[in-house]
Amino acid sequence: MIESVDDRGFPIQFENPPQRIVSLVPSLTETLVDLGLEEQIVGVTRFCIHPEHLRREKTRVGGTKGVRVDLILDLKPDVVIANLEENEAQDVMALEIAGVPCWVCDVRSVERAFALLSDLGRLVGKAEKGEEMEKEARTTWAEGRKICYPGRDRLAAYAVWRDPWMWAGSDAYIQSVLSWWGWRTWPNSARYPTHSMAEVREALVEEILLPSEPFPFKEVHQEECEGLPSRLVDGEVFSWYGSRMLQVPRHFMSLDEGKWS
Repeated sequence: MIESVDDRGFPIQFENPPQRIVSLVPSLTETLVDLGLEEQIVGVTRFCIHPEHLRREKTRVGGTKGVRVDLILDLKPDVVIANLEENEAQDVMALEIAGVPCWVCDVRSVERAFALLSDLGRLVGKAEKGEEMEKEARTTWAEGRKICYPGRDRLAAYAVWRDPWMWAGSDAYIQSVLSWWGWRTWPNSARYPTHSMAEVREALVEEILLPSEPFPFKEVHQEECEGLPSRLVDGEVFSWYGSRMLQVPRHFMSLDEGKWS
């Protein structure tokens, strides 16, 4: 018997490990594969880009927002993996009304991301592997933290969109990652607030981080930072939880002349 409680507090129970899984969370799609469950995945979103071949071989059910509920129902999944922020509540509700079990996570901190590895592993019948991933993530992040504080004592703002400029706020997983690796963070309210570049300057921000996703920032956008120091970064390093966390420490320890390798 498999029993779990998702981050909404909703219980879920299986007699046997789920054999037909739809994942609506790109980072957890990758994690399911790393747990050894590629064959059990029957549906993914078009943003599930790791591993790349999966989108060609599995049914794509739309984006993370506004998924095709009808396509998911046709797949007859044993469980749908979703996220409170990335997916629409009405889509999850429609699936549950139709009788499809949904497991919804809500990852807002590094600590929750660590524990999620074990929680997801238990949910899909890979408890031992999930626990191994959690242990490895905790160990490598702790070791990396001791020797690598690339942004220590620098106040950083992490952009997630432009026109208008939108930033990772205090309740976002991204800020938790920044804090873990040594940055001081701004802004200190709301999850993804909008602030002009003038407001960023007034806050005495010392470094702006421009990620590769969800908005694909390029060098040309650094010119819009009005002279404030800025850096292009890999968005997956800062925003993807799950097994991608195991790759993060080496990125932070490979800082070279202000750019991540």
